[in-house]
Amino acid sequence: MSLESAKAFVARLHEDPQFRWALGECRNKWERRRFVILEGYRFSPAELVCATSPAGRTSAERAAVIDRVRRQHGDTAYAFM
Repeated sequence: MSLESAKAFVARLHEDPQFRWALGECRNKWERRRFVILEGYRFSPAELVCATSPAGRTSAERAAVIDRVRRQHGDTAYAFM
């Protein structure tokens, strides 16, 4: 899991309409998780939150979400929330 993987995932969502469409075709979070892993991305929910923070800065609200997710899930591998 890594922040770099989460950032690459977000960038691809912005740049690749076919990838975005394929992800949107997934029916539930388990299908999304499988799709994302098969595409080679591994990141936690907290890393995804960080990756979507503007200019890499984390607001107080986002920091609270990151802390809550880390407390709840620790180092558990989640590919997509």
